[in-house]
Amino acid sequence: MAADLILEELRAGYGGREVLRGVSLTARAGEVTALLGLNGSGKTTLLRAVLGAVPASGRALLGEADLLALDARRRARLLSYIPQRSRADDGLTALEAVLMGANAETPLLMGYGAARRTRALSCLERLGAAQWADVPLGELSEGQRRTVILARALMQRAQVCLLDEPDGALDLPRRRGALEAARSMARGDGCAVLCALHDASLALTLCDRVLALSGGRIAWALDMRTAAAREIEGAMRALYGDAEVLRGERGWAVLG
Repeated sequence: MAADLILEELRAGYGGREVLRGVSLTARAGEVTALLGLNGSGKTTLLRAVLGAVPASGRALLGEADLLALDARRRARLLSYIPQRSRADDGLTALEAVLMGANAETPLLMGYGAARRTRALSCLERLGAAQWADVPLGELSEGQRRTVILARALMQRAQVCLLDEPDGALDLPRRRGALEAARSMARGDGCAVLCALHDASLALTLCDRVLALSGGRIAWALDMRTAAAREIEGAMRALYGDAEVLRGERGWAVLG
């Protein structure tokens, strides 16, 4: 059953330095929630804390489960994660990399059946990447690899998908395509997508909610279905300074 991801007073850091100082937020099932923030604000730390890769305190609730208290295999069944840089084996083909998204539900030593291979190919097709199915990852560009790793997240069908800057290595059409695929995944699979982004324009245009991380806490939150233009402009200027915020036919643009 789909459930919201609820963070309550999440604290985390490195080597005694606290980066997150009590983050509370809700990423709703069926929606894409964008997390904006300046470099070093803690966006990646937040995602990794939820994942269990960074020591953290507080609570990360998914239904009745506190993710911070689960073992790695149980979390893997509930969460999918796309880091800024993929560590997938360059010798794997794109299709093989996507099939790895089924590992949490596939018994050890059991191969991938025809049904899972068909689903993996469908995930690549949803991102316009089916032509790379038999191409080794080592022969793909960084942007193409990121697209394949996003298809692996689609394959996993987790209740929560954590995306760390999926716009980072992609050209503009694929950035938009990656977020549209994340939105399709949220709508179609009912999962909660929490996405750390650099591109504020895409966040405002394609995400359901936009949050800003500053000073180790959530500084403000926008519901893009109800937020007024003045509220959006004020939030962008609070985060980026003297930014110009425009709205056109294809969405919002934030100019620094």
